[in-house]
Amino acid sequence: MTTQTELTPDKYLSKNELSKLLTTVTEKATLDKAKGRTVWPRIEMMIQLASNTGMRVAELVDIQVHEVNTGHEPSVYVSNGKGGKPRLIPISNQLKKRLKDFINANELKPTDCLFNVNGRQYSTMGLQQQFKKAARAAGLDSMYSIHSLRHTYGTYLYEKEKDLRMVQRHLGHASLATVQIYVGVSKERSYQAVNGLYD
Repeated sequence: MTTQTELTPDKYLSKNELSKLLTTVTEKATLDKAKGRTVWPRIEMMIQLASNTGMRVAELVDIQVHEVNTGHEPSVYVSNGKGGKPRLIPISNQLKKRLKDFINANELKPTDCLFNVNGRQYSTMGLQQQFKKAARAAGLDSMYSIHSLRHTYGTYLYEKEKDLRMVQRHLGHASLATVQIYVGVSKERSYQAVNGLYD
């Protein structure tokens, strides 16, 4: 029986599913850019940011351009974390470049929300709908929501680093106990472990 402290595989994307999602949105964004459209480039950036930072959807809609650091130590500053707690999330150089290109291409000002349409900030429901649109295009199960990207990030960050405090810091959880759900949830790793147990 599933408890609140368990993270089942239907709550996060496998690496193959995430790859399909990212490939799909990148292809559609490339086509949109060639036609001078901004819909899919925005969806692609939202999914890239969510899957590479584990930000909550409420944090994604509030992020402003000046909170994105594309300098020597790239990061995203979350000023409106849950419980009013801000945090700094390190980002990869690859994501830094994507963010920089996105900001420049859309001529965003420092006080602009990163995700807006004609100056109007997205709602959490709006971003959720955009995620669902992308998930359908990638052929993913309809059970996934944008929150799945947060769990995906937490799952694979823990799998790579085995550092619960790092996961706690990046995701902005108040309690270390909350991030225990990311310990040992990967199906792929479980099968690899048992198949090669005594080799």
